[in-house]
Amino acid sequence: MNDIGDLDDVSNLLKSAFVARDEFIEMMIICAIAQEHLLIVGPPGTAKSEMVKKFALLCSPREAYEDDSKVPYFEYLLTRFTEPNEIFGPVDIKKFQDEKEHRRKTDGMLPKAEIAFLDEIFKSNSAILNALLTILNERVYYNAGKPEQVPLLCSIAATNEVPEDSSLAALYDRYLVRMWADNVEDSKFSQLYKKGWELEKQRIRAGYKAEQVNVTSIDKIRNIYLALDEVDISKISRNYHEAIRRIRAEGINVSDRRVIKLLKLIAASALRAKRMEANTGDFWILKHIWNVPEQIPYLQTIIEPYLEGFEQNMWSAERDLETINAEINTLESKQKLLKTDADYADFLKQAENIRKELIAHSSETEKQNIIDKLNNIIQLAMDMLEQHG
Repeated sequence: MNDIGDLDDVSNLLKSAFVARDEFIEMMIICAIAQEHLLIVGPPGTAKSEMVKKFALLCSPREAYEDDSKVPYFEYLLTRFTEPNEIFGPVDIKKFQDEKEHRRKTDGMLPKAEIAFLDEIFKSNSAILNALLTILNERVYYNAGKPEQVPLLCSIAATNEVPEDSSLAALYDRYLVRMWADNVEDSKFSQLYKKGWELEKQRIRAGYKAEQVNVTSIDKIRNIYLALDEVDISKISRNYHEAIRRIRAEGINVSDRRVIKLLKLIAASALRAKRMEANTGDFWILKHIWNVPEQIPYLQTIIEPYLEGFEQNMWSAERDLETINAEINTLESKQKLLKTDADYADFLKQAENIRKELIAHSSETEKQNIIDKLNNIIQLAMDMLEQHG
């Protein structure tokens, strides 16, 4: 479970940086665990690529923070004029001249990426489409006619609108879940203002270099993937069948292929919550299997009853107080190392998340001393921040 625990830190860091994107962040993490793909639909300028890039950085080796080429990440804005060499790499001219072989140099390109962000994916042309489908579905790229394994963990793609062209149906189907991302609502504008400006200041100071350190690794996430088959999904079988039947009854097409694939995401949701048994609280995934955005309210109506009786935060199983106290001690040991505003923001966000967890904890008699201890740590950090400013 230690590897899964690292993802709590990844999640907290991302949530502290981006406003009103909690569910998207959790879905991205769960898709990475399950090695499935995620599609984001919505207008430009909603921080989609920024979140995916930061996620990749948090999963990257330390040398990636000095050299962007070490980040196992690829992103590209596709247009109908995008050429294959922009996605899959340029042709190896020497190889072509010497051996007449049309082989591409794939280093730093999609065939070597572990996390990919493909913006406006449905604008890709037919020269790119077939190779893209094979990479997404089979994790294979045919280079000069010879298959090469692709290390892709997951792809997150973005589009302004759902494709209507039938030639894109197969590509659309590769993205198991779809999420709608709109501009932040007006009530959260002040948070957007504060956090957005903090990110811009980080860029100014660091010259667009990342400041945070790596928290986990792609290999650790792959190890979590191997535990998916150990998750017990037997107790949700009847409810899952019922939910799928009701979804289909609303005219929302869910193919048999997707029905089975979605079980991986449900199992990943259970693992994310440090459980080895799935429950209907993990059905929150099913709110995001729409084919057109108009189906979103129907899915919410169908799925919400299955979520009742579970914690609002589906990704956090109740931990014992000893574990929480140990995390507080670790957090306290980092207090003297805080330097930048971003450091303080991350620290206070993590502390506040722990405080909320303690307040909601079922152990009423034993938790108060730990809450008092944490409150003192938070107050000291606030005092330090005021002096720092």
